[in-house]
Amino acid sequence: FSCASGEYLEMKNQVCSKCAEGTYSLGSGIKFDEWDELPAGFSNVATFMDTAVGSAENKADSCNNSSWTPRGNYIESNRDDCTVSLIYAVHLKKSGSVFFEYQYIDNNIFFEFFIQNDQCKEMESTADKWVKLTDNGEWGSHSVTLKSGSNILYWRTTGILMGSKVVKPVLVKNITIEGVAYTSECFACKPGTFSDKPGSSGCQVCPRNTYSEKGAKECTKCKEEMYYADEGSSACIERPPCTKKDFFQIHTPCDKEGKTQIMYKWIEPKICREDLPDALTLPPSGERKDCPPCNPGFYNNASSSCTPCPPGT
Repeated sequence: FSCASGEYLEMKNQVCSKCAEGTYSLGSGIKFDEWDELPAGFSNVATFMDTAVGSAENKADSCNNSSWTPRGNYIESNRDDCTVSLIYAVHLKKSGSVFFEYQYIDNNIFFEFFIQNDQCKEMESTADKWVKLTDNGEWGSHSVTLKSGSNILYWRTTGILMGSKVVKPVLVKNITIEGVAYTSECFACKPGTFSDKPGSSGCQVCPRNTYSEKGAKECTKCKEEMYYADEGSSACIERPPCTKKDFFQIHTPCDKEGKTQIMYKWIEPKICREDLPDALTLPPSGERKDCPPCNPGFYNNASSSCTPCPPGT
């Protein structure tokens, strides 16, 4: 028994019903995209792995506080030399898949993703369990097929401390699992997103200068003269006073008199205010200055650009 995306199983009448506005469902899937706290069903297990005799016993207690930490839109791995597993167990009625996005930029952490069945036997689908490194600031994605039955998912990290060097943690977000039999409830859209139609399979991101709270049917506009918001915001932010960092200058092409004009422009999108105390206004444009001399090997023949010197001169 399964419902389509945008629907949930109404347990009392055993029928699939459309999700209300402000909510969504994947039908036969579940998605974890909010990490203000560890979602129900997830757990952390920390151990200390060391081959030196006796040292593991002394160090074991120091890993008690080591864990994956929720950070709002993502969850962050440990930064120490403990081995920490983020674990989620799911029972699938049919074969499915697991998908997640991640940032993994520091090879001083080992990062593995693998799946076990309920007999603790590792599944063949994660024979290559080492996750690839990503470029700085880029989010990579990883997906693995799941068999029907019990699947225990492990995101496991182990840090290698090199002197006083700070290890950059692994970040994981948007964990999506397909293949559950049905969902008996719809998920509220997370802050900064909305769904304005019944039966949604996902939520749309609020545009710039709007915001939304959890479970929104629409986004609310900011009072733009005083506030702004980036795309996907959960609140409006007060516009700061303008500073030198908010505008830039350009030079126009040289005219026949060998003069250039200095023009000032705001950096777009402009978020600062000129009407606050200590705020800077845009300097006047149009000041004429002498053009800089041409580079060696070029000359100005009374035009607006530099021309290469003829051969032999």
